[in-house]
Amino acid sequence: MTGDRGYWTRVGSRRLSRRRTLVAAGGGVGAAAFLAACGGDKSNESTPSTGGAAPSPAGAQGGNEQPRPGGIISQPMATDPPSLDIHQVTTYTGVWPINGAFNQLVQFNPEKPGDTQQDIIPDLAERWEQPDATTLVFSLKKGVKFHDGSEFGTEDVKTQLDWIKKPPQGKTSPRAGTQATVESIEVADPSTVRIKFSRPTPSYLMNVASHYFAIGQKKDIVDNGEVSPKLIGTGPFKLKSYQRSNVLELEKNPAYHVPGRPYLDGVKSFILPDLNTRLTNFLAGQYQLIYGEIRPDDQKRMREELGNKVETPSVNSYTRDYVFMNARRKPYDDIRVRQAISLALDRDAAIQVVWQGAAQRGAYMAPKGAWALPDGDLRKYEGYDKPNIEKAKQLLQQAGVQTPLEASATTRTDFKDMAEFIKDQLSKIGIIVKLTLADTATAQPVLQRGDFDIGPWTVSINIDDPDAVFSEVSTSNAVRNWSQVKDPQIDALFEKQSQILDQNERKKVVQDLERQALSQYQVACLYFYNLNFGRYKTVNNFVEHESLYTNRRFENVWLKS
Repeated sequence: MTGDRGYWTRVGSRRLSRRRTLVAAGGGVGAAAFLAACGGDKSNESTPSTGGAAPSPAGAQGGNEQPRPGGIISQPMATDPPSLDIHQVTTYTGVWPINGAFNQLVQFNPEKPGDTQQDIIPDLAERWEQPDATTLVFSLKKGVKFHDGSEFGTEDVKTQLDWIKKPPQGKTSPRAGTQATVESIEVADPSTVRIKFSRPTPSYLMNVASHYFAIGQKKDIVDNGEVSPKLIGTGPFKLKSYQRSNVLELEKNPAYHVPGRPYLDGVKSFILPDLNTRLTNFLAGQYQLIYGEIRPDDQKRMREELGNKVETPSVNSYTRDYVFMNARRKPYDDIRVRQAISLALDRDAAIQVVWQGAAQRGAYMAPKGAWALPDGDLRKYEGYDKPNIEKAKQLLQQAGVQTPLEASATTRTDFKDMAEFIKDQLSKIGIIVKLTLADTATAQPVLQRGDFDIGPWTVSINIDDPDAVFSEVSTSNAVRNWSQVKDPQIDALFEKQSQILDQNERKKVVQDLERQALSQYQVACLYFYNLNFGRYKTVNNFVEHESLYTNRRFENVWLKS
């Protein structure tokens, strides 16, 4: 993390004098210049471009073995994707089954476990540079084709990024806030895209490196108003078939623009709401990978039954369990009621009961990330230290709430354990939760419309950056500010931190922003939980990331017989 305030100035003058392209590959100066505030390594000079080529084939599980082509990798999903347009979803179940069909401009290195600025490498953009503090120029890889055989080009990039910033009426773009400072997207020539910002935006590359910023085809988007269910992308796999509530299957793209990739013949994602069935099938060898509600006891069972055939990695994550409280309805518009709900929730018990200890106390920013509040500061807010049932009841009385109070709640079927815990906790202060469980496509629109009182929900942000987090769940215009608690100070602090280039200075404002959001009790966060996986050792060159929205394309993965 750089703390050098003059870095941008020096980089700018250096660029003007050299008049040469600085290649951004593997943490080169091009990446560092744009991301100085977020940890770019200013000690590196320009690095030879990889030209968008995939990383080396020998991965963490592969050792010195040579990759073997062929085979289909299978994984289970708890629900169907809520949409087949990756740009409208906010859940991994809408990303994992389909992201193999797409590329982004840049990506996080699939062979490294980190999702930091230094891990960003080329994808559809073979290099990028920043001629000044508010301009970013992408040079696109040539010869790339979409699955229908048409040429990929600059207009596809412009159309997709414009869509994300301002989707057509009736469409939702959860990441629109991350594009708020984009002033214009210019097609400089057939292989160059220039993005102009209204102010410095140090988080931009971090955002566009996640799968959420997959690039679709201009014609497809224009004709359908979104990326259509045909999944026309440039990725290593293309859509073979989709049977709702059964299986979504991708097959190898023989014309993929990275030579020799993918190794696999395809990827199958089976839709199975019941966790026990998913586990049983995994233990029987029907899937090579499993994730979703997996607890440490489940991983222990895998090791006991499968022995050295399986690995059970766990990683810290950007995934948290929230309770939204609908301030559009009484009595939740009263901050004392929201405080009471937060006070009633026993975070320590939640970590043990719901996640068997595989979680950490937190609020907005990931507790083990670069931006988090000190634990002592977090514990100052109601409920984040210890529950206090009597004080919670007093707050409800002060707000004029008569108990028992019935509260409607809707959430996803696979969030049941967390939701049942919240229901039990709130009953102790006289709030009787009427819980409805449904799949994502049914449950999420209920929260989006505001047809709820209490909203237990798992929220996973694609990257550990304040712009991504607060623009999605906390600012007044955030798409997932489902509580609709709006605060001018939150908006002002968000705007202030978003353009600070110095990492240390930005962190101070980010922590002030988190304190302000906590003081408004927009949400009550239970914890951030670990991502727990099961993986057969036949799976080679796959590295689990902290984000659910990076490294799920499988283009470098191969299966050992």
